[in-house]
This record gives sequence, C-alpha cells and structure tokens, in this order.
Amino acid sequence: MKDNQPDTKLTREYINFTRAAHLLGYSSPTIIRKLINSGELRTYTFPDTTKEMVAKHEVLALIKPT
Repeated sequence: MKDNQPDTKLTREYINFTRAAHLLGYSSPTIIRKLINSGELRTYTFPDTTKEMVAKHEVLALIKPT
C-alpha cells in the first residue's frame, strides 16, 4: 500500500436508515429499526449530529447470495 492512500480496512462509512433500507431492497427504513432491535445491526452516533446511523459494511454483510 502506498503511503498517500487510505487504508480501506480502517475507513468506515456510516449511512442513515433510509439508505440502509434501500441497500437491502426495502423502501421503508422500518426494517432497519427491526434489525437493530433484534441485535443484527448496531447504531452509531456522532458529535456533529443527533441522528443515529448504521455502518454500511454491516448492512452489506446482511445480504445473502441466492
């Protein structure tokens, strides 16, 4: 890895519930709250916002190949 490139393993992207639902094929973010309540996803909050977010890599890990 070159010194001027970020380590993608350490770079995390956090997304809102609506975006997470869309990645899973749902139009409503309600499914994300259900996944959080069941322990399949966890939420993250940051100092610059009061909104809860989820980690994109955790959402993508829920997608099962058919």
